[in-house]
Amino acid sequence: MPAPVTAVLTPAVRSHPSTVKVVLLGNPNTGKTTIFNRLCGARARTSNFPGTTTSTRVGRTELSGGRIAEVIDLPGVYDLNLESPEARIVRAVLSGQGPFGQPDAVVVLVDACNVARNLVLAAELLACDTPVVVALNMVDLAQRRGLTLDTQALTRRLGAPVVPMVARKGEGIAALQAAIAEVAERPPARRPSDLPRADASIETISAWADDVIGEAAGGRSTADVDTFTERLDLAFTHPILGIAAFVATMGGLFWTLFALAAVPMDLIEAIFARLGHLTTTHLPAGPLRDLLTDGIIGGIAGTVVFLPQICLLFFLISLLEDTGYLARAAFVMDRVLHRFGLPGHSFVPLLTSHACAIPGIMSARLIPDRRDRLATIMVAPFMSCSARLPVYVLLTSLLFADRPALAGLAFAGCYLLGAGAALMSAMLFGRTFLKGRARPMILELPSYKVPSLTNALLTARDQGLSFLRTVGTIIMAICVVMWWLSAYPRVEPPAEAQALRAQAAEPG
Repeated sequence: MPAPVTAVLTPAVRSHPSTVKVVLLGNPNTGKTTIFNRLCGARARTSNFPGTTTSTRVGRTELSGGRIAEVIDLPGVYDLNLESPEARIVRAVLSGQGPFGQPDAVVVLVDACNVARNLVLAAELLACDTPVVVALNMVDLAQRRGLTLDTQALTRRLGAPVVPMVARKGEGIAALQAAIAEVAERPPARRPSDLPRADASIETISAWADDVIGEAAGGRSTADVDTFTERLDLAFTHPILGIAAFVATMGGLFWTLFALAAVPMDLIEAIFARLGHLTTTHLPAGPLRDLLTDGIIGGIAGTVVFLPQICLLFFLISLLEDTGYLARAAFVMDRVLHRFGLPGHSFVPLLTSHACAIPGIMSARLIPDRRDRLATIMVAPFMSCSARLPVYVLLTSLLFADRPALAGLAFAGCYLLGAGAALMSAMLFGRTFLKGRARPMILELPSYKVPSLTNALLTARDQGLSFLRTVGTIIMAICVVMWWLSAYPRVEPPAEAQALRAQAAEPG
């Protein structure tokens, strides 16, 4: 267990900078990404935290009074004292390490349907001399389940402003911006005397959280159980029905992916083919024309042609994640993957690898265990990506020209072969150089929600740009090198070959 977070947090310096530095924190599935997108929208960038493979998002928003705030969206965590990559990054940012500097305010996201559990993280921050704003999200869902919270009572008990929000609809964003500007301007308020210390036990913090919610909710501590959600979970997490629902969902996802992405991919290929033709027509023959046509244009085309599939895949995955289904699918697949030495966390990277293995490998960076993360990265290229589809079509068409049923079966078998090779390789790795069993998966099932198109579009944009920056340059460089190796050294054909060519060209 690492040292309590009080050992790394220091009081924020009240220097009134022109730009307010705000940290966005919260448990997973509390709507943190939605609030970040509402605050910053398209004015955001994604980058890896220095020295890690975990990404953080940074954006800018305008606060009340015209001040600009730089908002840092950190990975979701349950406890600051956990020894995980996400918790280590959060502790580093809160202590002023890294490129962001000391934050002027911290916004803690709290799920209104399960406030007691979320207050464990909030209590750790409130015990420190750090300006805190509590964003009470999804109050509409809590009210529909019979739980109404008194935000003034919460503000009094926590010693920090509490802002009720429905981030999905944009409700409460202006109030949140005003609260951030207020706490960033004034010194932190005096904390309530009954607030648990940062090094208090989890039992002490939980008891305090239950008491706070009991007062703010008139004696209740949790929302009513949603029977509709329970019925859906009984189906989606069932050993048989869950897998059937998973197969149907993934089949629909990939049908949509290949059906909709085909049009822009064909258009991109036609555009670059036309560009190559124009280059060949208007430039004189020589190394420069060959380099532009076969090296640079071909390399760019080989990169950009996969962009529609990657953007569409992440758009669809983001929609599924927002609905809450993706967590259920990972829970179901954990039973299958665990037998082969992979955790349920590997589900999304392996799914993403069906479009392209490179973004699939990139998405494996948030798998908590290093051994599981390496195993997932090693087997991701076995999954059948879209670049292999032309080969599958060619082989099945040649082998089963007049038998479409067998051709379709063989085509599906190619996908199953790739997945089988990945699973068997993972099992082999688990018994050789990556010895050990997959880490047990502890997963919180979020509530079902209407997905956010804005979140999905921004996710698709970010992943597409990331693909172009990290992968596109490498692919184009490889294409140029391959062109160079195929074109040089240039050797004239032997005299005998030239004579045979001339003889073959003669009429008669």
